[in-house]
Amino acid sequence: MCRNRCSALRNTNNGNKLNTKALIAVTVCAVLLICIVLTDLVQSRSEYSSTTIAMGTVVNFRLFGSDGEQTELGLKENLTETEEALLSHRKENSDIYRVNAASGSAVSVSKETVDFIATALEVSKKCGGVFDITVGNLTKLWDFGGDNQRIPDEEEIAKAIETVSHSSVKITDTTVITANGQSLDLGAVGKGAACDRIRNYLSATRTDSAVISVGGSLLLYGNRSFNIGIVNPENDTESMGTLKLSDTCVSTSGDYERFFVEGDKTYHHILNARTGYPAESNLSSVTVVCGSGTLSDALSTACFILGYNDSLVLLKEFDAEAVFVFKDKTVRVTDGLEKKFTLTDESFVMAE
Repeated sequence: MCRNRCSALRNTNNGNKLNTKALIAVTVCAVLLICIVLTDLVQSRSEYSSTTIAMGTVVNFRLFGSDGEQTELGLKENLTETEEALLSHRKENSDIYRVNAASGSAVSVSKETVDFIATALEVSKKCGGVFDITVGNLTKLWDFGGDNQRIPDEEEIAKAIETVSHSSVKITDTTVITANGQSLDLGAVGKGAACDRIRNYLSATRTDSAVISVGGSLLLYGNRSFNIGIVNPENDTESMGTLKLSDTCVSTSGDYERFFVEGDKTYHHILNARTGYPAESNLSSVTVVCGSGTLSDALSTACFILGYNDSLVLLKEFDAEAVFVFKDKTVRVTDGLEKKFTLTDESFVMAE
């Protein structure tokens, strides 16, 4: 009996030794598996960057999170839709093209297009009409960046101005009506509107944070802070200052973006809708920061036309902040951006 019991104990001990070895092996495998999973998580949540051309401008993506490549593909489709289905006045199937083609009649459009137009109309109202999306007939005359850019004669401009009136545009949740002969041009808000649509798209992806530039408009998505460069108007490949920002939209309008020179005078593309000519202010650029891309884009254009003092009233109306770069290379920053702005080019100076 004793021998049997001792055999039994030996067998049990051998079993424990085998179980211990198995447990160690399983534990090692589990640790390796955890390491692999963690490595995959780190890799999948890394930065994904790319550059493309869309909406007639350069678009840069910096995505932080998972599925960056797949997200980028979706963003490109989103940008194409923004231009071709909604905002282009050149693409025949877009909302804006159809509105222009049927001026004077009600046209059914997407709710997004109505919202973009509503934002632009509100800015037009508050700025006294110097910014106006009904300038389509004027922008066609000047054709900045096109094959036929020129200085229109006074009679042409006077005739085109007769069709400029934001108050003539009527909207409902699903329709837009313009006056006979009016032509909408949402070029001044299109890049910002694209940023708003991108934000909505990103909210349904596995992106933690992102910075995306669509021409002169940027979307900062998520809680990660980014240092955003403000372009040097005298050399648009360099920055003259930076803003440290997160989870907001930024748009810049400047006289260096599109222009032509005739004689000894430079004509830039930012038109004063009330005069029909390029805006004459002492500003080189205005950068506006606020929660909406559409609004920041509209405000940067309106503020450039208005000039510094009148812009302060407009910015307050919409709870927005701005950086103003003057032609004499002085810089002014609204109160909400003072601690977030850093001047990086010594040839510029902060105004007292």
